[in-house]
Amino acid sequence: MKFAAFAILVLCVFLNPLSAQTLKADLIVINAKIRTMDAAKPLAEAVAIKQNKIVAIGKSAEIKNLAGAETKIIDAQGKLLIPGFNDSHVHFFAVGNAFFRVELQNVSLPLEIAAKLKGNLRFVPKGQWILGGNWNQEKWKDKTLPTKELLDAVAPDNPVFLYHSNPQIVLVNSLALKLAKIDKNTKEIADGEIVRDASGEPTGILKGKAVELVKAIAPNLSRIDKSAVLEAASNYAASLGITTIQDVHSDDNFAVLQEMERRGVLKNRVYECVSLYDLKKIELAGLRRVSDKKLVRSGCLKGFSEGDREESAELYGLIANADKANAQVLMHAIGAEANDLVLSLFERVAKTNGSRNRRFRIEHAHNFRDHDLQRFAETQTIASMQPFLFFGADGNDAERFRAVADANVSLAFGSDASMKSFSPFDGIYAAIYRGKAGKPKFTVEEAVRAYTFGSAYAEFQENVKGTLAVGKLADFVILSDDIFVINPNAIVNTKVLTTVMDGKIVYQKK
Repeated sequence: MKFAAFAILVLCVFLNPLSAQTLKADLIVINAKIRTMDAAKPLAEAVAIKQNKIVAIGKSAEIKNLAGAETKIIDAQGKLLIPGFNDSHVHFFAVGNAFFRVELQNVSLPLEIAAKLKGNLRFVPKGQWILGGNWNQEKWKDKTLPTKELLDAVAPDNPVFLYHSNPQIVLVNSLALKLAKIDKNTKEIADGEIVRDASGEPTGILKGKAVELVKAIAPNLSRIDKSAVLEAASNYAASLGITTIQDVHSDDNFAVLQEMERRGVLKNRVYECVSLYDLKKIELAGLRRVSDKKLVRSGCLKGFSEGDREESAELYGLIANADKANAQVLMHAIGAEANDLVLSLFERVAKTNGSRNRRFRIEHAHNFRDHDLQRFAETQTIASMQPFLFFGADGNDAERFRAVADANVSLAFGSDASMKSFSPFDGIYAAIYRGKAGKPKFTVEEAVRAYTFGSAYAEFQENVKGTLAVGKLADFVILSDDIFVINPNAIVNTKVLTTVMDGKIVYQKK
């Protein structure tokens, strides 16, 4: 009954935003420069959200009439609002894992240690350890050993354990000392030293065997809690305006992500892929696709091809079985031979298994032969590409995006983070880069569409997200600059001011 009532309200607003006088939105954004990426209504200035759906989009004066006493109103002050970014190629766990370690080899001032910690801790959950090191005070102008107070100022709620370049020396903060039960009453141990100040309090520097007192309770990087790592990744993604992640790492974090969703700490939708080489996972992927109403979905299987013809028989069997199980197959392919082989396998499987809306994908689709573009189109294979991945290298993909679009091949953009920058703005800039010749190739609008609608299409979700329209999911971002009109060189400096995912504000720039 609740769903039916909500559907009626949505229909009313679709017909006339002001006719549904009983509807009071949960969230309204006014005075925005909205690019919906929807050809039916490309521009607007206000949007209203009820629960997790867009219920009205239009003029600020009209949309404000849907505000009630409990409605939260955001005045965008003329800033650009677009659909949330959907990164079609992410190694999500690796993205989060990077925040639990700080590399300090090139630090030249103690305050740089604090600055690096502060940057990481923006995304790491409280209570989680931060590890790392390779600092050396001998490189500093003031060669005095740092103290725990340096770390405490930025990390009061997270234990910190940082090695000196000499592994017999570490710097820890007060919380790490507390967890290790080290205080002024702790006795010295043989072959070790707890460095103390004039009053006998530990300074945070431990030497020799004393290092073991904290090391014994600090986790190894490989054993940090998965949910904490993925929470850090989720927080970071939200800060970049990424409302959907397509996790292609094949490590199967489905259950962990579901639990994060239950706890309310998952700030993005996740399309979780598993390995093509595990038959049990193939069956499981086919079953999981039904969870479209949840933040966490699956149904995708990731495989690899290096163009080795000897592997084709095995790959054909795997792809055919996955396709029969109604799973989506994604194949990594870089180079002419690899792309040719994968396209051949896709053609063969489609012929054997019959026609259906399967949406095969080639991940990277880098350096394919020009004549293979027609084969992409004929097999309806999606080119899942990462503009920043090969940017500046030989065979820069920016030269190909125009041809891909003109051939009517579906194009989805991603980052390949953590291998490369996670920022969609780096990707957009790389996609439109005009090179030394200065000839127009790809437009900002086309790049944003590939990062939004194109990626939604690549995961069978174009009817519920990827553009901003009544009835679609409320996933959008407000940006500091209008990337459609500013100097293209400035796009990489754009900041996300607000990220809304599933109708909730999941990030606001402080």
